[in-house]
Amino acid sequence: MATWSGYSVLYLMVTTWAIYSYSNVFFLFGPYLEKIGFSPETTGILLGAFYAATTLTRPLGGFITEFAGISRALFFSGAICLAAAMFNFVTMSFAPLLLIRIAMGAAFSVFVVALTTYQSISIPEEKRGMIFALVTIGSLACLFTVVPLVDILLQNGHDTLFLAIPVSMAALCVAMSRYLPPAPKISKDDEKWGTWGELYHETPFWRIVASCTMFGLCDASVVSLPALLQSMNLSSSSFFVANGLGALVMRTFGMKFFNTHARFMVAGPSLIVMAVFLYMTTLAGNNVQLFIYAFFYGAGMGYGFPAHLSLVGDLAPARLRSKSSVLVHFCNDSGWFILPVYVGVITSLIGAAGAFRAMAALCAMFGVGLSIMWVLYNRRVSVQKHSRRR
Repeated sequence: MATWSGYSVLYLMVTTWAIYSYSNVFFLFGPYLEKIGFSPETTGILLGAFYAATTLTRPLGGFITEFAGISRALFFSGAICLAAAMFNFVTMSFAPLLLIRIAMGAAFSVFVVALTTYQSISIPEEKRGMIFALVTIGSLACLFTVVPLVDILLQNGHDTLFLAIPVSMAALCVAMSRYLPPAPKISKDDEKWGTWGELYHETPFWRIVASCTMFGLCDASVVSLPALLQSMNLSSSSFFVANGLGALVMRTFGMKFFNTHARFMVAGPSLIVMAVFLYMTTLAGNNVQLFIYAFFYGAGMGYGFPAHLSLVGDLAPARLRSKSSVLVHFCNDSGWFILPVYVGVITSLIGAAGAFRAMAALCAMFGVGLSIMWVLYNRRVSVQKHSRRR
């Protein structure tokens, strides 16, 4: 059994920050593409291609993690992220960019599956909630470090520096993969991985699917919000900084909550909070109001994201955690390529603000349903535990 140390936590925070910075830089890829001459329709395809590839290759990520081992999966997927990002410097036509976006999404997918599998296997159960909350601070840090930086670079015409940011983040991911702290039973020789059939029968499979899919759909709003905010003469950076700060506050001061309560119970309420303040964001009249709404949206996400990641380890035994990681990320990611398509289609009918308001209302209703679903599940599990004690 590996010793869980401060180094391990710091390693995961830095690696998480690097890989999510690599991805989140491209929240502003849409404005960049339109700036260099792409149409909104073509831009939507290029944005969605990354998330489509991310989602569809999640099962491949699980296979590679089980077959090659976590360290190799991290290294090779990080190397592909690096190579693909470098090609952004040498092409500006649609077909090559589409292939690059697909390669970037696939490699990002494998890296995150391997990293989440490592976390779920190596973090002790009694510390899982608190450490997941700590580690996911890394994914927040990019919202008030890298994302505002690339916004400033684009606004001041520094396109080359903008493209260099994901290259540097991918290089950091490759470097970090060589220093993975040891963990128990992470190679195919040490662990007999379970099957998809066992995952279906031994976990609350459909509850995980429903919860992660709806959370992902609401969370994915951030990829299309910059265009709406620009049309409202509001600052995208204000939203992302406040979003990150709200989540950071909740994870910092709420870590004990994650270790004293069933983490899946947070899923529904966090979605409701996100949906309400996503709706309010569309009504913001100035950047101060936007900052406040985004802060509370981030607060909901601050609990919801680590709660859903914790499902990987909380609801599946160790031999099924590679596949449960695939399931959680696959469902969460599905919203990230559905939402840009939804926004593009619905905006033409009721406008961008109307499209986001309709999405927020739908997510709020599902949040209520998910809350009831997890309460009933928790009650059933409690009854079963009580019966076994007797």
